[in-house]
Amino acid sequence: MNRENAKPFAHSKHYLYFWQKYSDQMNENVLAKLKILAESAKYDVSCSSSGTVRRNQSGALGNTVGGWGICHSFAEDGRCISLLKIMLTNYCIYDCAYCINRRSNDIPRATLSVSELVDLTIEFYRRNYIEGLFLSSGVVRNPDYTMERLVRVAKDLRLVHKFNGYIHLKSIPGASRELVNEAGLYADRLSVNIEIPKEENLKLLAPEKDHKSVYQPMRYIQQGILTNKEDRKKFRHVPRFVPAGQSTQMIVGATTESDKDILYLSSSLYQHPTMRRVYYSGYISVNTYDKRLPALKQPPLVRENRLYQADWLLRFYQFKVNAARKSKVDDNTARMQSIKQLGV
Repeated sequence: MNRENAKPFAHSKHYLYFWQKYSDQMNENVLAKLKILAESAKYDVSCSSSGTVRRNQSGALGNTVGGWGICHSFAEDGRCISLLKIMLTNYCIYDCAYCINRRSNDIPRATLSVSELVDLTIEFYRRNYIEGLFLSSGVVRNPDYTMERLVRVAKDLRLVHKFNGYIHLKSIPGASRELVNEAGLYADRLSVNIEIPKEENLKLLAPEKDHKSVYQPMRYIQQGILTNKEDRKKFRHVPRFVPAGQSTQMIVGATTESDKDILYLSSSLYQHPTMRRVYYSGYISVNTYDKRLPALKQPPLVRENRLYQADWLLRFYQFKVNAARKSKVDDNTARMQSIKQLGV
């Protein structure tokens, strides 16, 4: 399928146009799920262009083009939507205070089957509405059960449908090494969200989680990428493993971390060659009833922008945190925590 002239839609209204025009051809149940799960996925910001290239192959569906990338279109709120950005399910066993999909929230819930999600992706892709898939999920049953379903989606797209577009999968914290490694065979990028930079604050807002379960799959991804790099030097046809590397996301403004705390952690993560991007998401007050959270009238977007500017200096100009943000306090806690967790 030739996609060189593809024009991904740039605004969420195109989703609505698609639903209105093709809803008569789509199962109403699937359509309802799509609306719910696309809405639930919008708070994850870690889906910008990776620059990866997956060239057109004979018998394969489409290609991923580097440079202009697959996430070059943005919604009116600045969120990238040129991928089909969706959750497999917004049910979740966890009750994280900062998350709209927390277990205790009374919100519309839905779950797509593997086949439903694969079919939706192919349908959107064939119509040139998207360049690929950004897939996350709430955790159901346990991390491995959820991760296995995410892997099945990517595997079916690649092997059954010969899908050659971009795939970004969220790696579920606590998932086994075997499942993370299998995901890396089919995904262009994997990401594990840190969410809250300091563990004591994570425990305050998400008592069922810890940083160990986040850093562990990060380490699996890192080891897989580095091993694959060496294997490809020896054997030409070794399949690529997560060619676009890994990324993560931190929430800004939900807890007491300073910009310096956040940047120290980001700086340490960038010391690992497989970490391509750290994303910053200004906290949106979605659960205003929870008194553990700050009562923000609007997200701290200026602060978010300043962090991205400082991040750019760290990545491209090799600035140190104390140079990017002057401080009398040399706090290395976050940096040392990351180094220890990733085993460096």
